[in-house]
Amino acid sequence: MHHHAVDHHQHLRKRAHKHLSPKEELEPFPHPNPWMKSLDRICLVFSVIMPLTTLPQIIQIYATKDVKGLSLAMWILYMIGVIPFLMYGIAHKTKPLIILNALWLLCQAVIITGILMYM
Repeated sequence: MHHHAVDHHQHLRKRAHKHLSPKEELEPFPHPNPWMKSLDRICLVFSVIMPLTTLPQIIQIYATKDVKGLSLAMWILYMIGVIPFLMYGIAHKTKPLIILNALWLLCQAVIITGILMYM
């Protein structure tokens, strides 16, 4: 049995183009164009860097055991908000989205744990 979803969710992420026929509408990742390939790599790097921006907050929470001024509700909502994007990245096998949102989820869980421990 052949299923279209199998074609769409191959090992490599693809970009869709509406003006091409269904067979030709997908192009490989990383993109063959050097500029787009660079953009793909930059996004992959930033998928690791951006969640690491929470490290100063994490260090402050665990070093000082002071969570005054931090909103537990806000961090829980951030964490919930990441879940659909992580699921989307997994469903579409999009490595930068998977890395970015898995790391956000981890960092937010560590912050939430710290807030709960020291409130």
